[in-house]
Amino acid sequence: MRLEKIGGRTYAIHYPSSVGIYVLPNQECILIDSGASQVYASRTLRIIEQQGWKLQAIINTHSHGDHSGGNKYLQDSSGCRIYTSSLEAAYLNHPVLAAYSLYHSVPMLEFKNKYYTVPSGTINTVIQGDELEFQGEKMQIRKLPGHSLGHIGIETPDKVLFAGDSLVDKKIIAQSGFYHLEDIESQFKTLEILKQSQLIYLSHGGLLDNGEAVIQSNQELLNNNLDLLATIIGKGCTREEMVSRLADKGVKVNKKNYFRLLISTSAYAAFLHNTGRVQIAVQEGRLVFY
Repeated sequence: MRLEKIGGRTYAIHYPSSVGIYVLPNQECILIDSGASQVYASRTLRIIEQQGWKLQAIINTHSHGDHSGGNKYLQDSSGCRIYTSSLEAAYLNHPVLAAYSLYHSVPMLEFKNKYYTVPSGTINTVIQGDELEFQGEKMQIRKLPGHSLGHIGIETPDKVLFAGDSLVDKKIIAQSGFYHLEDIESQFKTLEILKQSQLIYLSHGGLLDNGEAVIQSNQELLNNNLDLLATIIGKGCTREEMVSRLADKGVKVNKKNYFRLLISTSAYAAFLHNTGRVQIAVQEGRLVFY
């Protein structure tokens, strides 16, 4: 855990899911995401207070718990406002939707306990435009869907773009080629948008030394995964069988990540179908891609 000055009045606190900070002229500050839990949130608040800053607002890049898990604690402690996009606000205001997205119904208890109880605070403002203004300071909002449907990036007046999980660094690519994605077409477009930014800060990876190379690696990963899945589908398989065949090729599959991997696999399969590379049919009561 350490506070890093990135440039101007833009800072970040390094956690497994890092938190961005922009300090306003009156020493109030804006957080980009809140970390994974109350534990991290309490550390963040302590750092803010040690610097003589006051928390005014949190902007969530997206609703996943490792980015919003500190929302409620920070809001209860400081009275700060919370901002995010309309789609992500729906998930934060109704955590049940996260579980439904995984399991498509009321989930098994071990998933219900995890995803129903994320304390997300009260979303005060749904972001409608492409900027937010605080005391005359404008934060640019970039729509970066793909990892999640309403994912956004926040660019500070210092031109630092906090990109959340819209881009992953090469270490994560090496560890897991099938990281969580919900919309492949949107992800391709998001990578093109990210090329316009000079300074990109990732929640898992920090400030990029060579953003262009990382973006290219992400584009290559998408194309490689599409080719791999098209090969796996071959003459026909269901979504569940795709996951099993990925496991045969060395992709880690366990109870913890199974449903998220199924979501990503489904997103790739949908893109292959929508672009005419595979077809679908119901065979013997099974939805088969071929």
